[in-house]
Amino acid sequence: MTSSELEYDQSVLGVEVELGQFEVTKEQIFEFCSAIGETNPLYIDEAAAASGPNGGIIAPPSFYVTGTRGGRGLDPKVTFGNTSFNAAQHCEFHQPMRPGDVISVTGSVHEVYEKTGRSGRMLFVVRRTTLKNQRGQLVAVIDSSTVHRQVERE
Repeated sequence: MTSSELEYDQSVLGVEVELGQFEVTKEQIFEFCSAIGETNPLYIDEAAAASGPNGGIIAPPSFYVTGTRGGRGLDPKVTFGNTSFNAAQHCEFHQPMRPGDVISVTGSVHEVYEKTGRSGRMLFVVRRTTLKNQRGQLVAVIDSSTVHRQVERE
């Protein structure tokens, strides 16, 4: 790719911005589990969870999606391609979310890189979302990749 095809705002790389907060409640955990068909007693049975490894109800790891629907953060203003799509998501979970936790969410453009595949040249934008609880403990780090491509249209 030429440098003009790879134009994007490099000044946003690694700049972390606040995306909001959300409070975790037992009711939200139960509703989330019901909606996705989750039956693990550590998430839905208070007696079983109390005697389990976490000493009480915790949210399933995928619960993070309930609080990360807000803004996406800074825009790298990618100019390459005429289409884009979600390519991948990588999640690292560090601390469980518990009822009463207040989760702070930050986001950044973590990385922008080029790759050539079977279908041609692609530009990947990796956005990093970080969740921390009210004690400043890292709860989760989610890297979401978007691919930008040039697609020939008929």
